[in-house]
Amino acid sequence: MHHIILILFLVMPLSTMSAEKRCGWLENPTPANLWLIDNDSEWTLSVQGRGFINEKSMANMPFIDQKEFVRTNGNYGFSCVCLNVKTNKEKSEILEIYGGEQLLLKKCLEDPNIYSKIPLR
Repeated sequence: MHHIILILFLVMPLSTMSAEKRCGWLENPTPANLWLIDNDSEWTLSVQGRGFINEKSMANMPFIDQKEFVRTNGNYGFSCVCLNVKTNKEKSEILEIYGGEQLLLKKCLEDPNIYSKIPLR
């Protein structure tokens, strides 16, 4: 049994070992502005004029089903997601996205720690 765990540890990419799962509102209020708002912080993914913190890892973002997306500004708005990410806690930035999934809006609405941070700007 110990051999299997050791082998898995050696085979896993280092990036996966440093990943954190963060769930909350994925807010995209205007072009090139993107944040993940969870119980701990408002995590920056992109800021207009500065660009994506890690554009390459944006390809790992989950597909966003428009049925579970709230439009607040034309084509822009927010949804509920869980992302596997690497963060810089001091700057509240998401440095890398390893993957994730969109959740039903209901999931974030029913979580009192996340609901209170609903992005209606």
